[in-house]
Order: sequence, then C-alpha cells, then structure tokens
Amino acid sequence: MAKTARRSQYASTAQLEKFLNQAFQTTDSRQVCLALGEAVRTQNVTTIAIESGIERAHLYGAFASERGPRLSTVTKVITALRLRLVTVQPSASTLERYSSQQQVHGRFRYSTPAGVAELLNPALATSNLRAICSTFGDIIRAQENVTEFARRIQIGRTRLYRSFMGDRSPEFTTVLTILAAFGLQLRVERVSKRKASLDPYSTRSLGTSAELGTSAELGTSAELGTSAELGKSAEVVFPQQLPAEFPAMAEA
Repeated sequence: MAKTARRSQYASTAQLEKFLNQAFQTTDSRQVCLALGEAVRTQNVTTIAIESGIERAHLYGAFASERGPRLSTVTKVITALRLRLVTVQPSASTLERYSSQQQVHGRFRYSTPAGVAELLNPALATSNLRAICSTFGDIIRAQENVTEFARRIQIGRTRLYRSFMGDRSPEFTTVLTILAAFGLQLRVERVSKRKASLDPYSTRSLGTSAELGTSAELGTSAELGTSAELGKSAEVVFPQQLPAEFPAMAEA
C-alpha cells in the first residue's frame, strides 16, 4: 500500500521534476542519489529498465551504493523518466541572470558560470553521453591551470583527465563536484512531447499526418498523378550515408 501511495504521489512528470529538483538544490550528492532511486521505485521499474537499457536488478542498487552511480546510469534513467538534465546558476543576481542569457565569447566561455552553462546545456539536451563527456573534457583542458583546478576540487589531475576520456563514464559525484567549482548546479526539466527528434532521418521529426495535412488537403491521386506517370519519383529515396552513431559507453 505504501508503494501505491508513493506512485500516486509522483504519478506525473511534473511531480517528479519538482521532487528531484528539491534534491538537486541541496547540493548533497547523497541526497540526489537517494532521490533518483526513489523516483525509479515510484515508477514501473520494468518499463524504466527496458527504456534505459539497464537491468532491473541493477536499477535497485545503482543509487544506493556508497560510490553512487555513473553519469551514464543517471543520464539513461533521467531520459527514461521523460526528463533531461540542465545546468543552472542558482545564486545568480539579477544582473548575472541577464548576462547569462547573452552569448559568452573567448576564454570566458570556459571559466565563467554563464560560459560553462552555455557550453554544457546543448550537450546535456541531447542526453548523449559521448557529447556530454567531450564537452566536460574541453572545459577541463581549457582551464588556465588544470593542476590548480584539480587541487581546488580535490580530484587528482590524472583522474580528472581520464574521467572524461574515450568511452569512460565518470562517477556522477565527479560531475556534481566540477559543476559546483563553477558555481553551477544540475536540475531536471520535462521534455516536450511535441519536440522534434534530433535525428534528421527520424520519421517522427517529419510530423504526424494531422500536422502535414490530410490527403484531401494535399490533393487526390488524380490531381497529383499516378505512380506510373510519376515514374521513379514515386519511389522513396533514402540518403546514401547515414550519420554514424556513437559507440556504447563503457562503465569504467
């Protein structure tokens, strides 16, 4: 009965968004992980496991361990919950909030909260782990003194570099620590159901028949001509080269 009550409490995506953001605001990685675990348990775990590609048994323990989950696990679960990660500057003044809406150029892109957020948020919006890690790697390498930066966040310089190299998936706590060093925090936001697919070859990005218009609005076959009259133009032509997918990320 308690489980049913929890499910009804966070039945909607909006309720999940509010619940998780309350945890992110604490800046306590342990609280964030516990909240993510609770969010998973309030949903249909089997469905989350299928959509995230993570085994059901692993989902139960992923957010309860002392080390916490990897970024890949968090990203997959957040996506399965119909949410996405975004960076924010919670303590920004009115002037800073206004400035953060302006494009940041030059080296300031890699050293100011507004600049780092401007770099990270497009990558986070894709929910693609390779894109996210690549952007974090660029930000780290662009620091004027990486050794000093690593010392300040209490993460070894070598470990910091390796965390975002190749197919590695960094610990989620490492990500939170780096963001905190720039005065940023993570939040989740709902993904619009009507948002077009990022895949240019996805049929979903073309819209539904209702959005494109009915056959009556487009014209009958008599008006458009039969396939015999159109010849080869009536055939569907696919692009010769499809975009390469990123390889699966290793849980290193």
